[in-house]
Amino acid sequence: MVWGGVSQHHRTELVVITGNLNAVCYREDILLPHVVPFLQAHPDMTLQHDNATSHTARSVHDFLQDRNVSVLLWSAKSPDVNPIEHVWDLLDRRVRARVIPPPPPQKCPGTCRRLCGRVG
Repeated sequence: MVWGGVSQHHRTELVVITGNLNAVCYREDILLPHVVPFLQAHPDMTLQHDNATSHTARSVHDFLQDRNVSVLLWSAKSPDVNPIEHVWDLLDRRVRARVIPPPPPQKCPGTCRRLCGRVG
């Protein structure tokens, strides 16, 4: 699994996640090292994440609130208007278009990052 963040003019690093993304992993491996510094560098931005249980856990909510992170309320039934879904679709099509069948993202983080770097 991979995680990334995008805005109209910026993007985060692509993060390769091994195993399941639970609330602790989301907070410690994504929010703390990637999202919080990104939002500190771009204070006018609002975080949008989906309603996955790892995103909506009380510990994640408290973590974001303690750091004054503005979070966009998001309907669970509207993934098609979430901008990152279009990035994942484009990345998936680029990976599948390769001549060699792609290995899982955990085995090729460099390739995923390089292809993601071409988005936009």
